[in-house]
Amino acid sequence: MSKPIHLYLLDIDPATERRLLSLAQRHLKLVLESGHRHTSSKRRAEIAQKIEAIRAERDSIIARLRKEAEMRVTS
Repeated sequence: MSKPIHLYLLDIDPATERRLLSLAQRHLKLVLESGHRHTSSKRRAEIAQKIEAIRAERDSIIARLRKEAEMRVTS
């Protein structure tokens, strides 16, 4: 399981907020599908890859937000 990511100190614009919410929703839907007993092992592997891609995009967005916040502090 991933460690918590605290976003409350970051200035998140509405478009980015919507994107992060969309990623979280997609992640949850995939987790639910993966946990269903009728989901094949092939589909579970596909879901795992999709979840990794979602996490990578989320992490990229958060890294950008943190970098922007650091730049505002040092300016």
